[in-house]
Amino acid sequence: MRDWYYWITAIDTDTGKPYLIAGGRTEADANQKGLEMLGGIDFQIKRLPTRNLARASSLLKGDRLERTQSLHKAAERIGHERSIERLGRRRRTQ
Repeated sequence: MRDWYYWITAIDTDTGKPYLIAGGRTEADANQKGLEMLGGIDFQIKRLPTRNLARASSLLKGDRLERTQSLHKAAERIGHERSIERLGRRRRTQ
């Protein structure tokens, strides 16, 4: 039996940069963390069969390749939790 984990995905509306954040073992935990961390940025919850950040990023990039058919879009760097924290600090100081 495979364990599933919930991940938070978001796109910064100012820059278009994608973000991926570990959300936890339940959808409710991921939703709460997204609301707390992202401060109004729209986000989605994705269920993935890994809790490894690198593996989750790869799965997300593969999904993006299937949807967009663009290698450029699929290869775009994904920000993670520390990047979101920096983004939040920048927005508070502006």
